Amino acid sequence: MKQQRLAISLILIAFVMLATLANAINPLHEATDELRHYRFVRVIATQQRLPVQGQMGCSAQGHHPPLYYGLAALVTAGINTGRDICYAPETNPFWAYRFWDVGVDNKNQYLHGLDESFPWHGEALAVHLARFVNTLIGAGVVYLTWLIALTIWPQKPAMALGSMAFVAFNPMFVYMSAAINNDVIAAFSGAAVTLACVRLLVDEKGLSRRWGVIFGLLYGMALLSKFNLAMIGVLVATAVTYKAYSTQKGKDAKERQKIWRLWLEIGLISAGVTALIAGWWFVRNQMLYGEPTGVERLTELWGVRDPMSPDSWGTAVFELPYAWSSLWGRFGYGQIPLPNIIYNALKWVAGFAFIGLVIPFAVRNTKYELRIAKHKTVPILFLLLNVMLFFVVLFSYLLISPAGPMGRFFFPALPSFAILIFYGLSNWGEVASGKGQVAKDKWGLAIGVNLLMATLTLVAFTGYLYPAYHVPAFESDNVTYIPINAQFDSFVTLLGYNLSNKELKPGEFVDIDLYWRVDSSPPGNYLQFVHLMNKDGIMIAQRDTHPGNGRYPSMNWQSGDQFRDTIRLYIPETAYAPDLADLTLGLYAPPPNGYRLGISHDDKFIGDALSLGQISISPNVGDVPNPQSYNFDNKVRLVGYEYSQRTPQVGGTLDVTLYWQPLSGLSDTYQTQIEMVDENGIGVATAVGSPTNWQTNTITPDTHTFTLSDSLAPGSYTIHVTLIDTTSQTPQNIIADEDGHILDNRLSLSRVNIK
Repeated sequence: MKQQRLAISLILIAFVMLATLANAINPLHEATDELRHYRFVRVIATQQRLPVQGQMGCSAQGHHPPLYYGLAALVTAGINTGRDICYAPETNPFWAYRFWDVGVDNKNQYLHGLDESFPWHGEALAVHLARFVNTLIGAGVVYLTWLIALTIWPQKPAMALGSMAFVAFNPMFVYMSAAINNDVIAAFSGAAVTLACVRLLVDEKGLSRRWGVIFGLLYGMALLSKFNLAMIGVLVATAVTYKAYSTQKGKDAKERQKIWRLWLEIGLISAGVTALIAGWWFVRNQMLYGEPTGVERLTELWGVRDPMSPDSWGTAVFELPYAWSSLWGRFGYGQIPLPNIIYNALKWVAGFAFIGLVIPFAVRNTKYELRIAKHKTVPILFLLLNVMLFFVVLFSYLLISPAGPMGRFFFPALPSFAILIFYGLSNWGEVASGKGQVAKDKWGLAIGVNLLMATLTLVAFTGYLYPAYHVPAFESDNVTYIPINAQFDSFVTLLGYNLSNKELKPGEFVDIDLYWRVDSSPPGNYLQFVHLMNKDGIMIAQRDTHPGNGRYPSMNWQSGDQFRDTIRLYIPETAYAPDLADLTLGLYAPPPNGYRLGISHDDKFIGDALSLGQISISPNVGDVPNPQSYNFDNKVRLVGYEYSQRTPQVGGTLDVTLYWQPLSGLSDTYQTQIEMVDENGIGVATAVGSPTNWQTNTITPDTHTFTLSDSLAPGSYTIHVTLIDTTSQTPQNIIADEDGHILDNRLSLSRVNIK
């Protein structure tokens, strides 16, 4: 017993420490919807009322039930933040650039100032304290997971210890327990209801009216935590009904009648207690929004998908892998992912474990003598039901909301899921160890799984979450770079740089390492640009960003600071090649000012754009000019293109030749549309036609001629390609070869520069 207490204490302490680490690492309001959840807390703390949807002038997640927000408001009520409830921090306009990439490139949604630094005060203190409230609630979820598993296996505490690992050290659950949201209290309420149901299932005393009070209290708490927990009422009804059904066996008609009467009484008591606790919330919604849930008002404000649309079903299925990854660790709004190998490994672990669930049935009465008693089978099946119910909740949300693919919506069933995973793994352990080593191996497996999962969480926070927000400094004496010592006005000096590559193909990238020294604090924020432009003045590629890839805006610069900035510049996959282009760098003030900083070298002014050398672009391998591979709706593939010239004259012509390779038999009902678009996205010319003699797997050239009007303004123009079904007049989607998702319904080719 002493060992059990020590084990649970160590896990809870480790959980709180990891959550506190995430709390400290994560800047204010970077977690999913944290700003809107925080506003809900501040409304209660400062105005002693609940927010009303659509009446605040800013979004405050006012559709959610108030349990967590009330608790957080109690803790933070005495803090004067000095800010209006609808205050919004300055946004990072380059946020979520290539959000799917693992890395540090503009992962922060907001620009963060020195006022967030420790020791915390004002809003920073209120946010971190509200987060810590969730940390304590999350610790409660971990403890309830222990109790659920211990209820099923009272003589096998190692089963409970191992089950805790997949909750206590799930990186996403720990992260959300260190942020402001109501998903953690939803997990707590779901775990509490699950524990009560499991205890009823194994209770030899059978049904009594007290269960009506217990379930009423817990279900009321669940409804005040998050509305998606309404589904957990199915678990309560299932548990009570099964208990009544199993208890009536062997009873006479009169006793069975009494049992079912008690079943009804428990249901009525539960409904009555639930109404006393949570009924006011639904009455309030009815009075404010005309319906008891407030969801209709939510969809008016936020939009909704049509759940009956085939497109919604296809999108929901496509988003399931994202939901899986966000169950384990996609931080922020999902723009800080972990490497795919981690998600895939966890997928294999879960699949292996769920296969292990059937082992007690498959090998029963064999030499392993693995038997599962009836009173164990029922709770395990019940946990499976819980998992399936909240998978339905998650999938239903995918059908109706663009914000649906979030694993946190599955949190109410996370303890059940965790217990099933460890139970399945332990069954494999029993088979592998053989008779006589089961107990020892379960403790070893439990400790090993906890250590591995804790390590995963620590790596996720220190290896991916922390770098996404931390500014990498450097010691100039220990770094090798190409020295340049170019001063940008009087604020900052570029000491040197490195380029990862100077010879690229379309779709490849160059990493530009910049080594800066701050000379004086600027008066505000300056943005950084990198341009790749050829001799004809055509922009091949460009990047604009705050310094530090958004992590170190110049408003935070202090004299004497040194930092390394790495900018990754991608060559577009449709870039025209071969080509040679100059790579330039500069700093500029954002609109409405928009001026560039002057650059000096050796006390001589050299302009407002600094050359870092030339990049050569060579074409991909192929039998046609500018080889490509774009699948248009599995009908035809664009395999290349070419222009008659890249700098045509006003009043002249431009020929654009596309090289198509039909994937299936095509007819004249398909035609290509090529549009010339200016820098504002406005089309200035269109050419439509259809190649003749489509032949499957044969490359077919398709030439279109633009006549450039004398009134056309000189400048840079992009060429867009669309494949049209003339029968339905619908553009055909471009499909990704790797997984079949839709990329777009038009393709942007390289720019031309009209003189």
